[in-house]
Formats: sequence, structure tokens, C-alpha cells
Amino acid sequence: MDKERSIIMEALVRGILVGGSVGVLGGIFFMDMRRGFTLGIIAGFFAAATRLALTAKRGGKKDS
Repeated sequence: MDKERSIIMEALVRGILVGGSVGVLGGIFFMDMRRGFTLGIIAGFFAAATRLALTAKRGGKKDS
């Protein structure tokens, strides 16, 4: 249970960091940086959560 929890937390943190980074890049070029960062964090969270849900639905098989 503890290993599964750490995998979930790692995936969510990675999604949030990547989303925030992409949001900052969008903020530099297209919109206010704070807005881009916030939207990137939200999008990264949902992307990671969706990825985890799809992986769990497939039965834990890992695809590259």
C-alpha cells in the first residue's frame, strides 16, 4: 500500500511540475505569467490523474 501511494504521489507531483513549467512558458509568450502557471498546475494535476486512472483501468500494465 505504501509503495502504491508513493507511486501515485510521484506521478502527481511530476504532472504538477511539468504543467507549471509549460504554463510559465505560455505565460512568457502568450498571457500573464501567474495565470499561465496556475492553469499549468491545474492541467498537470488532471493530466497525471487521468494517466493514473487509465493505467489502473488497464490492470496496471505499463505502456511506453
